[in-house]
Amino acid sequence: MLEELQLNHEYDVTITKQDHFGQGLVKVNNMLVFVKNALPEEVCKIEIMDIKKAFATARIGKMIVASKFRVEPNCPYYAVCGGCHIMHEEYSKQLEFKEQKIKELLERFAGLKDVCFYPIVGDKPFYYRNKVVFHGKENQLGFYQEKTNHLVPVKTCVITEKPLNKIYHEIQKFLLEHPSNTIEHLMIRKTSLHQILVDIEGTITLTELLPYLEEATTIYCNHQLVKGNPFVEESILGIQFKIYPSSFFQVNYEMMLVLYRIIMNFYQNKEYHKVLDLYCGTGTIGILVSSYVEQVIGVEKESASIIAANSCKDINRISNITFIEGKVEDQIDSFQDVDSIIVDPPRSGLDHHTLEIILNLQPATITYISCDPVTLARDLKTLVADYEVLEVHPVDMFPNTYHVETVVFLERK
Repeated sequence: MLEELQLNHEYDVTITKQDHFGQGLVKVNNMLVFVKNALPEEVCKIEIMDIKKAFATARIGKMIVASKFRVEPNCPYYAVCGGCHIMHEEYSKQLEFKEQKIKELLERFAGLKDVCFYPIVGDKPFYYRNKVVFHGKENQLGFYQEKTNHLVPVKTCVITEKPLNKIYHEIQKFLLEHPSNTIEHLMIRKTSLHQILVDIEGTITLTELLPYLEEATTIYCNHQLVKGNPFVEESILGIQFKIYPSSFFQVNYEMMLVLYRIIMNFYQNKEYHKVLDLYCGTGTIGILVSSYVEQVIGVEKESASIIAANSCKDINRISNITFIEGKVEDQIDSFQDVDSIIVDPPRSGLDHHTLEIILNLQPATITYISCDPVTLARDLKTLVADYEVLEVHPVDMFPNTYHVETVVFLERK
């Protein structure tokens, strides 16, 4: 009979693989153990930190044989911050891990094995984020530790674009030199047109703050516009967009272009009459494909995003797209005669009602953009009853994390 695992006890193991969150996996005494920051084929002593009914969690106590793909994380806060998950893994291996993860999930949960799977596209693992959110407590700024409200003070974020870090340093300097001010929330966003939006909340004296933010083009303080236009402008493949503080936009500009080109190439020669763009955000995808189709209808629940989408439509003189404010599940029953549906849902994926109506509408094709391959695979399991998966395109929108963006094209059988 196998001995039961013991809490805080050390075991000699060889890591067999990574789970879908980038942790090492190994079986000890017939129990599955998740080992934080461990890589496949590493030989190490692990210390059991927690034991559940079906699995245990552990940390590396001593590394005996490290993986040849292990690298020193380029961040002093990596062990405590939690915003990045696999920075200890060589970037080429990160891409391989994400590609394999999507394949495994699609096969396991949707039964998809022999599909047209394109190699993952990725580049620039550092200084790629064009949006960052910091939190503040007692004149310190930083990130919340993963799944907690514990603040990890940081000086610089190595996955955030350098101009944003520069603004952040100025705000840190402001707090140091004006300690009567406090900041609870700080969002900084930059566009490819070098416009910077700062959205800040706290107890702040504006006359003291503004001299530190001369490079910011738009500043909000406690939800009030205090400098510049109420938006910053972005250009994507020749189309101009406005971004407000609450607007959803992809955080990795270069990979966003890759993602959108993949989608535009798919619609280029389809000659569709009506396309639905569900969870359309600021209308980016619908607007980009509007030149290839007769009519696009976008649906989005956030009113600020609808305002931005309509503004973009007007700026670019696009007349064949309409935006509807409302929840997708509340609006989808009202559509008919749809040639294609684009969905870009939140991590939770599609709700049952939306899936049912999509199948009833019987569009010729479906484009599914997903930031969570688990819910993607779950939804594809339903869709493949009537649809064939044409292509799967992984895009590494979030280097050094376990997150990955995936585009799937489906065609009605």
